Amino acid sequence: MEVRYPAVAGSFYPSGEELVLMLEEFFKDLGEEGNERRITAGVAPHAGYVFSGYTASRTYKAIFEDGLPETFVILGPNHTGLGSPIAVYPSGKWLTPLGEIEVDAEMARAIAGISGMVDLDELAHKYEHSIEVQIPFIQYLSELAGREVKIVPIALGIHDEEVAGSLGKAVFEASKELGRDVVVIASTDFMHYGPVYGYVPFRVRAEELPHRIKEWDFRIIRRILDFDVNGMFRELGEMNHTMCGPGGVGTAMVYSRLAGALEAELLHYTTSFEVSRSTDAVVGYAGIVMRR
Repeated sequence: MEVRYPAVAGSFYPSGEELVLMLEEFFKDLGEEGNERRITAGVAPHAGYVFSGYTASRTYKAIFEDGLPETFVILGPNHTGLGSPIAVYPSGKWLTPLGEIEVDAEMARAIAGISGMVDLDELAHKYEHSIEVQIPFIQYLSELAGREVKIVPIALGIHDEEVAGSLGKAVFEASKELGRDVVVIASTDFMHYGPVYGYVPFRVRAEELPHRIKEWDFRIIRRILDFDVNGMFRELGEMNHTMCGPGGVGTAMVYSRLAGALEAELLHYTTSFEVSRSTDAVVGYAGIVMRR
């Protein structure tokens, strides 16, 4: 059976016991696992845990307290450029310092079969961090719940309305066809600002920068909360916004609407500045859930 080994353990997140201690701290206010299952999708960041781990934990806390699904379909941007532009990991297991988690191969094949855009491809996932950093959150909570959940990792090198529409519909139809209880996770960071990213379109005084980053990000977040896929992509284009995972977020919105979602909630927002205090590279992070 194919095993996908961790690529960023020890850098983006701890590789040993420190990982458990960090997750325990993130989830120290965790309630009981629920059984409502109203949440259809979540948005979570994928930076180093010291910067964005708490924000990501807010999304997973809400999902746990609502009730864990059978399968998490996790969409993340392909930063490496390897493999297929729309790559579903086909089968096997993913390994992290917390152990193994199984890929829902049946769901992966169904999504690929329904959407003509998708390839079953492992290479795109080999070194990509955007999906990997989500896995320890899922493993930690499934261990608390005392049951296994599965994942379907999807790496996206193309981000537009067409991809979001096709994938959102494919995930929904596959879940119905298989009778699978699914939550979609869109792994994304928001504004990447600063010379490190080659993005300084607006000259802003250092003391104003975190406020301005939040202002720019909230133009996008408002569209997400309204399930406005076209509006989100339009705002991204008008602002030349550097959000890295809009295709996954659009997919989550399309899937959620088809699954009966009526509302979305911003759970937490922060920027890397809160930890680094550096204005040379500032990234925005948001935790969001969508509910029936």
